[in-house]
Amino acid sequence: MNLFLRSAALLAFAATAACAPVAPPPKATPAAMTASAETLTLKSADGRTVPVLLVAPAQPLGVVLFSHGGGTPLAGVRPVIDRLVAAGFAVAAPTHTDSLDQPAETRTTMQDAFPTRVGDMIAVSAFAAQRFPGLAQAAAGHSYGALTGLMAGGAFAPMVPAKVDAVKAVVMFSSPGPIPGLSQAPGPLDGVTVPTLLVTGTADTVPGFVSDPALHLFYFDRLPEGDHTVLIVKGATHEFVAGKEAGFNETWALAIDFLKARIAGDAAAAKRFAAATGGAQVEVRRR
Repeated sequence: MNLFLRSAALLAFAATAACAPVAPPPKATPAAMTASAETLTLKSADGRTVPVLLVAPAQPLGVVLFSHGGGTPLAGVRPVIDRLVAAGFAVAAPTHTDSLDQPAETRTTMQDAFPTRVGDMIAVSAFAAQRFPGLAQAAAGHSYGALTGLMAGGAFAPMVPAKVDAVKAVVMFSSPGPIPGLSQAPGPLDGVTVPTLLVTGTADTVPGFVSDPALHLFYFDRLPEGDHTVLIVKGATHEFVAGKEAGFNETWALAIDFLKARIAGDAAAAKRFAAATGGAQVEVRRR
């Protein structure tokens, strides 16, 4: 990574935070009950070892590459992974170099994980294409992971060579705010040509980092014209993904319909998602 990108990476955490513990998964569905889970070891392009949790139903609809929040142990997002699997998706979740699951002697800071997270997503996508040939891929994540997923979808290209061609949609839970050094570049998100879904809330702040919840909307307002949606949940915080706050079930159902429609070709899900207008708890904006 050159000096410019290194500086941008060091500034990235002016807008990111670790993922909070999440709620227990919903009651097991047939898909979840028949799912298999395994921990794999992949090699990144720079020669690193990348641990990956793969959880998949017997007949997945598509593959979600899930990026955890900064400094988060993978167990912290396992319930979210199980929710995706219960909805019919295979999930491949790398343990990034900043995760608490990494040995202390090899663990990186969240800033130094910026380039390694990019490499992780590229490696996991290549593996998923081999394991599940013919299935479309989406990138998803929370907080720092939301940024990681959006870069896989083309954000900050060509300054950051992070785009993963196999990624056909992106779901962001509580994205970071604007990133100094990257966000000010002309058309910072012009490289994002895939459908995106952003989930944020009117109380989505990170003390010391993001004081105004509206800053999360940078990643909606700056996207090029296309298939982009934001769900703004009244009262939702940065820990909304934990599933304990009002409006979660409605929002999660829309996120699943988005994924089913955009990467699995589910016409009924597409119709439901297109018809969603929100309500007292959830505002839906499209562009």
